[in-house]
Amino acid sequence: MVQELFARFSESLSVWNVTRAAGLTSYVLLFLSIVAGMLQSFSQMPPSVRKIWNIGHQSFGWFGLLFGLVHGIVLTLDRKQGLEWKEIFVPFAASEHSLLIGIGIIALYAVVIVMVTSDWLKWIGRYVWRAIHYLSFPAYLLALVHSVLLGSDTQYRELTIMYAVTAGIVIMLFILRITQGIARKSASLVK
Repeated sequence: MVQELFARFSESLSVWNVTRAAGLTSYVLLFLSIVAGMLQSFSQMPPSVRKIWNIGHQSFGWFGLLFGLVHGIVLTLDRKQGLEWKEIFVPFAASEHSLLIGIGIIALYAVVIVMVTSDWLKWIGRYVWRAIHYLSFPAYLLALVHSVLLGSDTQYRELTIMYAVTAGIVIMLFILRITQGIARKSASLVK
């Protein structure tokens, strides 16, 4: 009985299942990071709540990056279809699905740049930091495209719905954020 349970457990921890779980986890955490980041930026957000959203924003981002790295690195362990290190870290170098894997790699690098420069805010200044931080939107979009078009789990209706809902939320918050920024600039010009 114990051997049977161990066999079932080890099957569920196959390289393929681990990379799928890590990829999905990374996507969800990056989605949560973007949502938390946009929510904290709204002027109506009280400072005490903004602080909480900021902690979530940073934590989700770093853990999303970590799971994204696990997602790629675990693929080197797959004996059937394993990728080489260069296929995981060099965009468009994969022998199969090079475009979609390359898109995922670029998304990962964009997240690395956003996360690292966030820690360098004091040295690079707010203006440069903000310009770089806007990379999070194309990074999210690239991760979404990578997930939807390459992810084997997209065949499941529930995950297709999840991708649609999360993308819709990000788009809605992005439009609200831009609208609020335009309104704020217009109000300052009128004064």
